[in-house]
Amino acid sequence: MDQICRSEELIKLLGEAEEEYPEDIIPYKWSFPHEYIPETITQTDKFINFEISAAIDPRNDVYKDLTIYFYIICHQDAIRYEENGRTYLWYDKAVCELDNIFSDKNILGIGTTTLVSNVPYYPQQKFKGRLLKFVVKDFSDGAKYGR
Repeated sequence: MDQICRSEELIKLLGEAEEEYPEDIIPYKWSFPHEYIPETITQTDKFINFEISAAIDPRNDVYKDLTIYFYIICHQDAIRYEENGRTYLWYDKAVCELDNIFSDKNILGIGTTTLVSNVPYYPQQKFKGRLLKFVVKDFSDGAKYGR
């Protein structure tokens, strides 16, 4: 959540660039630490949500495999995003920024985070987006192994 709230590009894409403290607004309004899909659609909202799962590495139980899923969705009426005279898909801009933030960096776990999939995601008839999947290793017991 912290990385989402600190990214100038994501802050802009979520419509909070003019706010003095976007990190106080974005959590639980535009970004959720779970797969959130609005039930009643009254606005053309945009969301960047995520889930983290962990499983013991079957080859070496000292490590666990962390999988981070990002659910990037927007209302179908907000898909077009214009910037500097060019038109983009809003969710593609968000995906590019998440890829820049997390790929090949040591933000979570140990080692670098790797993007393993980027697939279409349609949670509701009026919402479209992408589902990203990143993986990284971590220690299975951080306290036990000095973390």
